Amino acid sequence: MLYGVTGSGKSQVYLKLAEQVRAQGKGVIILVPEISLTPQTVRLFRSRFGQRVAVLHSGLTMAERADEYRRIQQGLADVVVGTRSAVFAPLEKIGLIVIDEEQEGAYASQQSPRYHARDIARARCHRHQALLLLASATPSVETFYQAQRGRIRLYTLTHRYLGNQLPKVQIVDSTQSYGFDISQELTAELLDNLKAGQQSILLLNRRGYHTAVRCNNCQEVVKCPNCSVALTYHSANHRLMCHYCGYSRDLDQDCPNCGSKLISYTGSGTQRIEDELHRLFPQAKILRMDLDTTMSRMSHETKFGEFAQGKYQIMVGTQMVAKGLNFPDVTLVGVLGADQSIFSQDFRGCERAFSLLTQVVGRCGRGRLPGRALIQTAVPQHPVILQAARQDYDSFYADEIKSRKLGLYPPFCTLCQVGFSGEQEEKVCAAAMWFAKHFGQRAKKDYPDLPLRLMNPCEMALARIAGKYRYGVMIKCRMSERFSRLMWEMLRAFDSEKNNRSVHIWVDMNGNDL
Repeated sequence: MLYGVTGSGKSQVYLKLAEQVRAQGKGVIILVPEISLTPQTVRLFRSRFGQRVAVLHSGLTMAERADEYRRIQQGLADVVVGTRSAVFAPLEKIGLIVIDEEQEGAYASQQSPRYHARDIARARCHRHQALLLLASATPSVETFYQAQRGRIRLYTLTHRYLGNQLPKVQIVDSTQSYGFDISQELTAELLDNLKAGQQSILLLNRRGYHTAVRCNNCQEVVKCPNCSVALTYHSANHRLMCHYCGYSRDLDQDCPNCGSKLISYTGSGTQRIEDELHRLFPQAKILRMDLDTTMSRMSHETKFGEFAQGKYQIMVGTQMVAKGLNFPDVTLVGVLGADQSIFSQDFRGCERAFSLLTQVVGRCGRGRLPGRALIQTAVPQHPVILQAARQDYDSFYADEIKSRKLGLYPPFCTLCQVGFSGEQEEKVCAAAMWFAKHFGQRAKKDYPDLPLRLMNPCEMALARIAGKYRYGVMIKCRMSERFSRLMWEMLRAFDSEKNNRSVHIWVDMNGNDL
């Protein structure tokens, strides 16, 4: 485990280790959590290893991916950079696998086949007797716990590369902004940065213009007909869109439920912030980075390259601008809606909030000039906000590990979620009830000594996606060969029950969809 503050030079460690491994005639795999981080990492490694670097991610065409696989198989490339699927790169001899930003949920596949890149990497490293390096400025609580117990060797980088100071952080109470998305404090700082010819980054982890459309008469929110989520208004095409299934419709001026014309828009996304920035700073060049602006091939590389060249003064975006990026001229970071995930149902909500805030604050002050950051939040005294402002992972971890132990969450247990989905809600619910009943009976009869807690079946947080209803059964357990055997027996029993044939079942261990 390589734990280093943002800007501490972790990438330089990867390069040095890669050089040593290649000198031994072995290959290297470097994993990054998102496609947006791939171009910068590729440039870094190609500056050292040239065309010996191959790239693998889902943004490549089938022909491009086949070409990269062929180069690796023929021994023309022995350094592979990519997202989670790159862990399967066909290297014959592996000496090193690096998982950068190891805490990111993107390393876990949410579709069949379900896998976590870290688990595959661990298995391949064991087979090849290779080094597995997990790296982050904000390690996952589970990984850091194992490091603290000595099960993983821990190395720390406590200072920034070349002696740069960590950014100074100001917390702004967003409840005092009187309806403005960008506070007066942040507006003033942005203006100062523009006058000084320096660059700024704004983070808002919501895309679209408005996040919901509500009727003031009946109070109904316009929802997706296929998913249990509100439709998001996009100003570029004046349509309401679902970010889960892709459904879209024209913007009605009347409420579809009661016909009232008293329609209001709530919540702000990156499109609205972009418009607000254009209004505040009409002369500024502004770049928006979110899924809507980066759908074309090579868009990440092109846009980030233009920002690095100074063609834009302000970049606003979702989480793709928050981590792993190095822009020396960025001296200001602003965070809007910093408390989005703190109060989520997910037990990892505080961890994700702390990681995102710490990472995005770390994007500034990486060059010759010092950095500063403003965090806008409705809960300015929340411990997670204060700890992120101080870049104080140790304090956050100490509080979080106590909470996890009290609630019996990972790393003190394994969370096994058995998910069920189908087009008929009553059958999905019945299937979940059937599984919970028979699982409990079999565990009590054949595995009475197995430590586990079986929760009652319930709707998942997103109860319906793409027309499929979703229920889940949560099991707190200790992962073992005997528990795996019990689960396989139950899956076979479920599959043999004819009433369950219209329901899809999956199992996720400590997944990100809990």
